[in-house]
Amino acid sequence: MKNISLVNAGNAKRGYQYVKNYGVGRLYVKAKERLDRNRLEKGYQEWMLAKRPADSEKELQREHRFSYSPLISIVVAVYRTPEAFLREMIESVLSQTYSNLELCLADGSGEDESAERVIQGYLKQDPRIRYERLSENRGIAGNMNAAAALASGEYIAFLDHDDVLEEHALFEIVKCLQDAPDTDVIYTDEDKISPDSGVYFQPHFKPDYNPELLRSNNYICHFLVVRRTLTEAAGLYRSEYDGAQDYDFILRCCEKTERIGHIPKVLYHWRCHPSSTAVNPDSKTYAYEAGKRALESHLERMGLKGRVESMSDPGFYRIDYELEAVPKVSIVLMDVPEPAGLKQFMRVLSKNRTYTNYEILLLWDGPEKNKFILNFIKEHRQTPIKVVYCTSACNKFVTFSRLAEKLDSEYLLFLESRIEKISKGFLEVFLGSAQRRNVGAVGGRVYDGNHRLKNGVRVLGLGGLAGDVFEGLRFGYTGYCHKVVLQQNCHAVSVKAMMVRREHFLKVGGFSQDVEDRLKDVDLCLKLEKLGLWNIYEPGVVLVEQNRKPRKKRGGRPAAAFEKKWKELLLLPDRYYNSNLSLEAADYRIRDVD
Repeated sequence: MKNISLVNAGNAKRGYQYVKNYGVGRLYVKAKERLDRNRLEKGYQEWMLAKRPADSEKELQREHRFSYSPLISIVVAVYRTPEAFLREMIESVLSQTYSNLELCLADGSGEDESAERVIQGYLKQDPRIRYERLSENRGIAGNMNAAAALASGEYIAFLDHDDVLEEHALFEIVKCLQDAPDTDVIYTDEDKISPDSGVYFQPHFKPDYNPELLRSNNYICHFLVVRRTLTEAAGLYRSEYDGAQDYDFILRCCEKTERIGHIPKVLYHWRCHPSSTAVNPDSKTYAYEAGKRALESHLERMGLKGRVESMSDPGFYRIDYELEAVPKVSIVLMDVPEPAGLKQFMRVLSKNRTYTNYEILLLWDGPEKNKFILNFIKEHRQTPIKVVYCTSACNKFVTFSRLAEKLDSEYLLFLESRIEKISKGFLEVFLGSAQRRNVGAVGGRVYDGNHRLKNGVRVLGLGGLAGDVFEGLRFGYTGYCHKVVLQQNCHAVSVKAMMVRREHFLKVGGFSQDVEDRLKDVDLCLKLEKLGLWNIYEPGVVLVEQNRKPRKKRGGRPAAAFEKKWKELLLLPDRYYNSNLSLEAADYRIRDVD
């Protein structure tokens, strides 16, 4: 009960600060989301313990001999660590089922000798420990660099002084290296642990390497293992980013390699106690300013121009990318609504656009020279509007794919035509990401008339072949690890709010004729990805549909052509999701927990 009280005390402090900054309403939403998340994670501890290898399996791991067995140096900066936490951390390392390791400890506790007394006892027991008592506290970065200076391993693993590893953590790391020995960076999933190590909670199930998400938040965090030559090339921790020194370090490492691996297993436990950021992020508010500066430096090194903004949740950021030019955009309405709906679209567009170099394309399947359309164009003569009459046997997707070759615009923006609201400056936000040469499709978030999320990140395999994660989540809620509002890479986005460079669209042949209409957007995104382009979710664009009678959802409809075309990819877990998460529900619940 005492441990729960400590967590509750931390939550109360955070809640008070949050009300001061953002108001009671936002705090209610935040608290409601936490309660909903706790409900979804009920049974997590039993699930996690069941996933642990049995003692017999651990013994087999200890006896196993890998063909490639690098020395791994686990580096820890010790600073006045409570004895119980220090002992548990050390023992979690020394008891690893993979034994070719060394534990490198740099102690910056100053005049406090309690940590040294504990460490000296272990030094006598195990020759794999390297220890240095620093003459002074050099700060987070300086102490960790001192620990890394003791390392002689091929790989360096980073561990906080009060956290704990699973016994098979290094075994899983080296097992991963057998198939990909050139991997430079490996990270794992993690969770949180109570002060007495009795309760495991709040698991963080991470995607495989997701560079856009990394620019939103240091989602990689723990457990991080890096090839030593890469640490030398990138440089170790920098004191000017103390508090976010690991974020700065990870960004610099990822700038220099694409050989980044992820193990979707919880192998690291982040200790919660009153002064830790795990339980009280506001305990280190300076860290979030340091994180912002680290991200700004990263953008400068990468030659990207953008403004980094801190979000309401500590440690989360958004980048508003500057426009390089003012290219022409064709706003494409694939499904032209009735007269009232089309007029509403124009009202919303004129109210929220701040970008002028665009045209509107209406794909109209009614009779040519329709009186309503002709009058509509006259009424809006100040706006360039083109009408494409779809009178052929081909559907609109195919018709537009042929038409796209004749356009003079540089970008295509597909939009839901029956809209009630759209975020101001949406064209600039879309273009900010779409202008980058390595980007394919950029998608926003679409809400229905009841302000429930309808489209956003599309996950392969979710609900069948592809589904929208967080579907049904109320507007204002941010979802698991705030992913609803974070820029991130994904396999696919929805055609209801999607921008793509016309050059890329034509290069992949536009919308495929042989794929079912409801999956043509996913198919297009996958073709762009096959070109080596990134598809990006941009939550800064928010679209709300007009309130209308919902269509009856047909779950699990077959799509044989799409399934056959992408069979090999669909057999694999979506790398931007996590194999521990359910494909039956859109709320990031754990796959096997009842």
